[in-house]
Amino acid sequence: MPKPRLRALLTRFGSACLAVVAGFIPLSAAWADRALVIGVDSYREGSLSPDFKGAARADALRMRGLLTGALGYGPDDVRLLLDGQASRAAIVDGLQGWLSQAGPGERVFFYFAGEGHFIGDGPNREDTILPVDATIERRDGAVTVGNSLGESRIDALLGRLQGRHVTEVIDSSHSGAVTRSIVVEAAGGNPAARSPQLEARTRSIVVEPQLGQEGGHGLPPGLDLVKWEAVSPSQVALIDEDAAPGYRGVFTTAFADGIEKGLADANRNGVISNQELLDYVRGRSSAYCAGHADRCPMGLTPILSGAGAALDVAASATGAAGPLNQGRPSAEKILDILGARLADDIRLEQLPASPVRLGTRDMHFRVTSSQDGFLVLLSVSDDGEVVQLFPNAIAAAHGKDGRILAGRPITVPDSSYGIRFDATSVTKGTVLALVAIDPLKLPQGFVTRRIDVIPQDEVNSTVLPELAQSLAAPAHADGVEANAKAVGRSVATLRYEIVP
Repeated sequence: MPKPRLRALLTRFGSACLAVVAGFIPLSAAWADRALVIGVDSYREGSLSPDFKGAARADALRMRGLLTGALGYGPDDVRLLLDGQASRAAIVDGLQGWLSQAGPGERVFFYFAGEGHFIGDGPNREDTILPVDATIERRDGAVTVGNSLGESRIDALLGRLQGRHVTEVIDSSHSGAVTRSIVVEAAGGNPAARSPQLEARTRSIVVEPQLGQEGGHGLPPGLDLVKWEAVSPSQVALIDEDAAPGYRGVFTTAFADGIEKGLADANRNGVISNQELLDYVRGRSSAYCAGHADRCPMGLTPILSGAGAALDVAASATGAAGPLNQGRPSAEKILDILGARLADDIRLEQLPASPVRLGTRDMHFRVTSSQDGFLVLLSVSDDGEVVQLFPNAIAAAHGKDGRILAGRPITVPDSSYGIRFDATSVTKGTVLALVAIDPLKLPQGFVTRRIDVIPQDEVNSTVLPELAQSLAAPAHADGVEANAKAVGRSVATLRYEIVP
């Protein structure tokens, strides 16, 4: 009997509904999924082993439970390597041999919890994970980490898995022991950090990589890979010491809770998209930092990468599956891409209010936000016609860059537009207003798009990918203070209807 489609069981309000996380899409009835799950707390090199109190083991076991429970992997599909089992040779064998047993169209999952580091500098920098047999090497007064497993080697092995649906989750950090904000003192350093606590002589200054720097440069084009990282390259992945005695990783806990408990389902439609999960784990990470500033002065910003990863969704209660930018656009799909929870700090109005009669002239949409931000306003008819109301070419020509100021409404169209909206056909649909507190890195073509129905192929190939990529990109790239801010965005929806 074939396994059921991948589903995460959500129990809310006493009833059960099915939802899943993107990146785990079964396309074949004959399953041979493979997962490699690794947790390392105790390294053979003593100086690499602060007292992690079993957190990596707990995280690896939690991830195995997530895989064999909500995500539908069979118990025999998962290889678990803990502590002494997780040598470099064993990890390479798992990547090279075990995971390759998954056939085309099947799922591959690679998870690592433990210490991470890096080699090289600038454009030659490469992130690494540390197997249990990683070594400390001292030469000419400098201290480096040897026998690590670099990103290029992992990429080369995962790159052989063309045709599979590959998910990589790394709960470790690669910032090194000394950054401009974290100085490791002889007395201890940061005991909750998943990064080597070496002597300060290893690095006097670390040049911070650009936040959101993506790896995977050695991956072949077209590989279906979704990669999750607990933190950006300049940050330190943390263990939640408040959870004592059940110590666990901040990121892994949020990742698993978001799926198993349905907490990442922002719009409560029974589907968990990658974007929703990303926003959820970022929100949890920011909340943790807000209460533990001494442990994460650079903040915690989980990273999602991979071509199209922010558009992925695995399935729904109805069995639908596939990327969100396929098929007919809908308000529900776009809400999943936006990832934000419906909020009451945005007021969205139609003037005059719906329903309006056919022939009504001079209609407007007005958005009022309780805080400063950047506005995206979309109209999506129930027939799948999408119109980008804001930002737009007319507003851009008047010097409006997409900003909305607290308490100062934006009306589309206003008197400066030189156009009006008239009710010329019977229809109904939804208007969606997104207010992002942080700047959206939208391309110029998005900002200057005309107010007109956008062809479906352009919506799917351009509009939605541009929006998804902007939302998935880390919000801040410069400075400790900015980096530690929480990611914020809100969404409001409004139904409209034109009647005969």
